[in-house]
Amino acid sequence: MKQIFAIVVLFTLFSTCKSYKEADSNKQKYEVENFIVNKSPCFGTCPMYKLEVTKDGSAYLDARNFLKNNLKGKYTVKLSKENMGSLVKELNQLDFPKLNDKYGNNQITDLPATDLEIRYNGTNTKKIHDYGNRGTAELTKFYLYVDSLIYAQQWQKVN
Repeated sequence: MKQIFAIVVLFTLFSTCKSYKEADSNKQKYEVENFIVNKSPCFGTCPMYKLEVTKDGSAYLDARNFLKNNLKGKYTVKLSKENMGSLVKELNQLDFPKLNDKYGNNQITDLPATDLEIRYNGTNTKKIHDYGNRGTAELTKFYLYVDSLIYAQQWQKVN
């Protein structure tokens, strides 16, 4: 009987530890104030744009060239709370302050680059220059998420 009780106690302890770990991993580590994604050209048809998203969900897009939805010019949209939550979650999962400031090989001259600038926790700023858009697997995932979000919005033209 004591062995069964000991097994139940151990099982409870292990399962409780797991739930604490999962709760910690879902916590927001960084309070993102705003971020800017700037995609530069390549010698081809790489999407070129600058996207700025603020904490309240306001998004500003300067669509320069080669976006799949054929946008060109300046646009704005208010992102849903769900979209903002997903963006902030993706950024927090990157643990971006610990990422390198630069990625890629600038000796190759025909690749696109992405500049990511994140203002967080009041006055902190992290800038990442990713030449070739292959800095880390998590960064690549974030870029793809941002691209899909751009194509899913109903942008309003700004004069």
